[in-house]
Amino acid sequence: MGSVAKLVTDKLIASDAFERLRQMTASRSAELVEICREFLTEAGKTLAQLRNAFTLKQPEELRSRAHYLKGSSLIVGAIGVARCCASLEAMGKNGNLSEAEAILDQLSAALQAVEQEYVKVLGPGVLPGKGPAA
Repeated sequence: MGSVAKLVTDKLIASDAFERLRQMTASRSAELVEICREFLTEAGKTLAQLRNAFTLKQPEELRSRAHYLKGSSLIVGAIGVARCCASLEAMGKNGNLSEAEAILDQLSAALQAVEQEYVKVLGPGVLPGKGPAA
C-alpha cells in the first residue's frame, strides 16, 4: 500500500480513479495490469500523433487526439496527462499552437512519470511489450 500512498501524494495518478479500477478488478489482478498496459501503449501512440499534428500545423487533429487521450487518462487516473491534454485540446480549438511544443514536452514527461509509478505499483509487466498481449 505504500506505493499507492505515494501515487496519491505526488498527484501523478488520481487515487480515487485508480482505486476504483483496482476494486473493479480485485478478483482479476492481471486485468488491472492489462488496462494500464493498454493505456500506456495507446498513450505513446497518441503522443506521436499529437507531435505529428503539431509539426504539420493541424490544430483540429491536435484537438481531437488530445481530447481522446484526456478521456482515457481520466479513466486510469493519470491526471497530469489529462491536464496537459486539456491544454492541448484548448490550443487546437482556438488554433493557437504557439505553446503546444512546451505542453507536448510536459505531456511526455507526465506519461513517463505515470509509467514509472505503474511499474512501482503493478510491476514491470505493465510496460508495453512486456505482457502477454504483446
